Amino acid sequence: MSYLGTTQTLFVKEVSNEGAYLDGHDLGEVFLPKQEIKHELEAGDSISVFIFLDNANLPTATIKKPHAQVGEYALLRVKEINSIGAFLDWGLEKDVLAPFNEQKPRMQEGHSYLVRLYLDNASKRICASNNFNRFLSKDEPQYTHLQEVDLIIAGKTDIGYKVLIEESHFGVIFYNMVFKSLFVGQKLKGFIQKVREDGKIDVVLEKPGMAKVSNLGDIIMEKLKEEGGVIALGDKSDPEIIKKIFSTSKANYKKAIGGLFKLGLIEIEAKSIRLK
Repeated sequence: MSYLGTTQTLFVKEVSNEGAYLDGHDLGEVFLPKQEIKHELEAGDSISVFIFLDNANLPTATIKKPHAQVGEYALLRVKEINSIGAFLDWGLEKDVLAPFNEQKPRMQEGHSYLVRLYLDNASKRICASNNFNRFLSKDEPQYTHLQEVDLIIAGKTDIGYKVLIEESHFGVIFYNMVFKSLFVGQKLKGFIQKVREDGKIDVVLEKPGMAKVSNLGDIIMEKLKEEGGVIALGDKSDPEIIKKIFSTSKANYKKAIGGLFKLGLIEIEAKSIRLK
């Protein structure tokens, strides 16, 4: 079975001067234009292509890779807005539509938005939506304390970053728990800190404990070697500079350099550390 909005491996049925006709199974013939063919094809060959509908609503193939496929999230820029919605650049010549009723908040031309691509059941058209609630799980979250999860940064609020957890629930990373640059659309790992009684979920990016500190110690040692044996960051250094250099809190940094000191690897001063 072939699916619109996804990358598939299809067999070539026929090759003509205009391009190749591929076996799209339930989609029928899928046309691959001649300019998309980068090497010689003949009937029976297979090729990996992305399938979408052209302006005549006919299944068409391309070897180009869009920024996202159906069921995936991506940060896309609005190129144009007309009477039916916003058209977003997703890496193909034909832009993807975000209908007005799928915009939350309403999109503006030239701005970029995190969206999920979906296949509209009625029109069979590939569309984009930033109304994420309709894609989330309706089940109560069953995450456990410090469970590792996949995250997507969905936006910023007054208290922290709003994140999608496993593409199933919303959560928040409080600003005071962030020690590196984050941006909307970024995909990264995190850990469940707490699932509250009201179902809201707190997330952290750093797993607490000595394992994290030990790993930070290795990073500090590498940095020391790169800097000729001295780093101008010690016990009394500015937390913001530590955060900028090592993407961690001052407390974690002090624990890490304390561990290196006990191992006899470094010397610690108020505003610097150095290799022994």
